[in-house]
Amino acid sequence: MSLATEPIRIAIGDNLWTRALGDGSVRVEGFNVEFHTKVTLPDRLHGVREGKWHGSDGTLTDYLLEKDGALGVSKIALPIFMLGGFRQRTLLTRRGVTVEQLKGKKILLPRVLTPGAVYVRGLLADEFGIQRDSVDWHTIHGADQDAGWKWLKGRLDKPEGLEAVIASAEMVVRGDFDALVHPGGHGFYSLFGGDQMIGGTLKRFPDLCEPLGDPDAIAAWFKKTLIYPTVHGLQLRADCLEKNPPLGAALLDAFSRAWVASEARLLPQEKELIARERDFLGFDPYRYELGQVQRHTIEKLMDYLQADGLLRRRFTMAELFPTTESA
Repeated sequence: MSLATEPIRIAIGDNLWTRALGDGSVRVEGFNVEFHTKVTLPDRLHGVREGKWHGSDGTLTDYLLEKDGALGVSKIALPIFMLGGFRQRTLLTRRGVTVEQLKGKKILLPRVLTPGAVYVRGLLADEFGIQRDSVDWHTIHGADQDAGWKWLKGRLDKPEGLEAVIASAEMVVRGDFDALVHPGGHGFYSLFGGDQMIGGTLKRFPDLCEPLGDPDAIAAWFKKTLIYPTVHGLQLRADCLEKNPPLGAALLDAFSRAWVASEARLLPQEKELIARERDFLGFDPYRYELGQVQRHTIEKLMDYLQADGLLRRRFTMAELFPTTESA
C-alpha cells in the first residue's frame, strides 16, 4: 500500500537502464510512483520547477544554479546518476583542426548550462590552457531556460532535437564555426564503445572528427584526474520527500533493480564492454551511489561553474544529497 495519497509523477528518459521502470516490470516498493518516459528533454529538465512533476532526471548544473539562486521549487538530488561518461568525444571539429588551434575561435555549445559544455570548458582550460575569455562562444539553443553568460557572443535560437544538431554540424563543416560541443554523448560504453548519437553525426558528416576521442588518451586523463563526468541525476521536490521520508531509499532500490533487469538484456559484447570499463576504472559507474569518484567529480563541476562565473557559492555533499548523507 502506498504511503502517498496521490501518485508520485517522475519524468525520466526512455533508456535501456530505466526501461523496466517505464514499462512497470520494476516498481517502487511501498509507493505509487508513475514513471513518464515519453517526455521531451526540456520538459524533463524544467518540468519539476514548473510543477508538472514530483521529480525528474534533471542536470546537475541546473540543480546547482537553481539551488544557488533559490529559483523555483526546492529540490533534493538523489545519488541516482542516469547519464554520464567522458565528455571528450562531444567536442567535434573539422578534420585537420587541432584543439590547440581553437584559442580565439568560434565554438558552438548546446546550452551554456548543458553539463557536457561545462565539462568541456573546464577540460579546455585545464589541459590546453584555452581560457573561457579566449573563445568566441555561441549556443545552439535560445535563452529560455538557460543562464546568461558574460562570455557568450550569440545564440542560434534553435529548439532542442536532431534538426538543431544537423544544422549546427553543417555550420561547422561550412566554416561558420570552428568546433561544436555535441549534445549527445549520453550512452554507456563511453570509453570503449563509442556513442550512437555522436557516431551518427560523424557518419552523416565525414568532414568532422573527434580530436579528443582517443580511448587511450581519455583513459590516461581519468587516471590523472579521477573525473568521471556525471550529467543527469534524479531530483525530487523537497516537499514530496518531506511527506514521504522513506521514498528516497525506495527509489534507490527500484533504480538499482531496474539496472540489473536491463543489464540482463544486453548483448554479450555489450556486457563485455561494461565489464572492461568497470575493471579499468576501479569502480562501478553503473552503481547508484555517492562514492569517492562521484564526490570528486561533483566538486570539479562546481570548480568549473565558479570559473565560468556562474556559481556564487559552493555546496557540501550534505547540502546537495541530504538524504544520502544523513543515512
